[in-house]
Amino acid sequence: MGGQRETGWRGYRVTLAIMAINIAAYILCTQTGEVVYNMGSMNAERIFVDKQYYRFVTAMFLHADIEHIVSNMIYLAGLGQMIEQMIGHVRFAVLYLLSGFGACAFSIMYAVLTGDIYDAVGASGAIFGLIGALFILLVIRDMRRRSRRRSGDAGGMSEQVDVLDADGRVMPDGYENISVGKMVYVVVYMIYAGTRAERIDNAAHVGGLMCGLLIMAVMNLIKARRI
Repeated sequence: MGGQRETGWRGYRVTLAIMAINIAAYILCTQTGEVVYNMGSMNAERIFVDKQYYRFVTAMFLHADIEHIVSNMIYLAGLGQMIEQMIGHVRFAVLYLLSGFGACAFSIMYAVLTGDIYDAVGASGAIFGLIGALFILLVIRDMRRRSRRRSGDAGGMSEQVDVLDADGRVMPDGYENISVGKMVYVVVYMIYAGTRAERIDNAAHVGGLMCGLLIMAVMNLIKARRI
């Protein structure tokens, strides 16, 4: 089985496309004032009363200010570049969009249950979905390595240049330096920080994380059954 990985920007072109949409949407917002925000933000009243269900999608591509979009795009660039190369373009697009949708759904549920109706925007819910997906991939990676060691096959393949799946995808650079323990620490810290900060939709973060965990687990289960 030969290792295969698309080189250069082609390996993460969906990530770049998503970033371009976010940046273009932010530029449009700066030119139209509150018009785009009013039309596309996540708002429970607008969704359930006015039936504007498209907001589940539009909200994840809008950002409140320059600091908001810059921080989210930095996270998206790092996580997206790695995960897209690992799972492929189509599965990455599905993962990102469904995580973002789930994050918006959790945000709406929280708003309805608490009676605190607010407008929310941002890609962070979908990005937390990528974090959840990466956690599942790390767990699977470690399980496969332990299985190879037990079967005595570990010596036939370098631990530093590992193959991810039956398609021959090679693990991206930097993947070896991430551990499950580090991921747990990062997730706990980010959720905690979200509870302490103002203007942070932590419900969307938790929802996106849970969706990313579930979606990636299901994707790997389906893939395993096909092999």
